[in-house]
Order: sequence, then structure tokens, then C-alpha cells
Amino acid sequence: MQMNKFSQFNYYFELGQIFYDCTSYQISIEYLDKAIRLSTYLPINKNHLVKVYELRGNSNICLGNYFKSISDFSCAIKIDSSNPFLYFWRGFAYEFLEEYPKSLNDLKIAHQLDPEFGLTKSLLDYLEEKYF
Repeated sequence: MQMNKFSQFNYYFELGQIFYDCTSYQISIEYLDKAIRLSTYLPINKNHLVKVYELRGNSNICLGNYFKSISDFSCAIKIDSSNPFLYFWRGFAYEFLEEYPKSLNDLKIAHQLDPEFGLTKSLLDYLEEKYF
């Protein structure tokens, strides 16, 4: 039985999540890449697509691929600019690349979007104290 394109998208996303949870980040990325390729011509729910980019971004962070993770989080932010976690993780990646002004900017946005997200405040305080 052949799956339709929407089922394939969900299948690849679910496999990406499973391999991420098993810390097999490279394999996770391979499945998430397939889901993203399918999404280019399918009307995928924006929340699902944001989750795919977020998961691939986190997988890339775990592998030390900070430029790729920044690209993924930037794509997700274009779709949903109200998600504080996207700004946090992109800011986190910028911090690893020692791009402190960009990191600080993203962390401030994340904090404005969700003042209760304690990890953002902690990293924000650390950066402001250490570098500014």
C-alpha cells in the first residue's frame, strides 16, 4: 500500500522525532529533510511545519551544526514569530558562535514573549553580565 503525501510527511516527521529521542540526530535530520521537501508543495498546517524545523534545528544544535540550526529556527520564525522557544534556541546557537549581539537580541525577544520561561532569563542575565 502506498501512502499519500500527507501521510508520508507525518511518517517522516514521526521518524525524525523517534530518532531525535534516541539521540540519533543525524538520522533524525535525514527524515526531517524528507518531510520538509514534501512540505514545499503540500498545504501543511503551519504548526506542524514549525515543529519540523524546530526539531531539525535542535538536532543540528546537538551535532554542533550551529549555522544550520540558525537557518532552521529562522525558517520556523518566519512561519510563527510568536513562539519564544524558537528565539531562545536560535539565540542559544548564536551564543555558541560567539555572535553575542544577535544572541542577546533573540533572548530578549524570547523573554518578552514569555517572561515565565526561566531558562531564557538565566541565559540573558549570563550574557549581559559577561559580555555587555
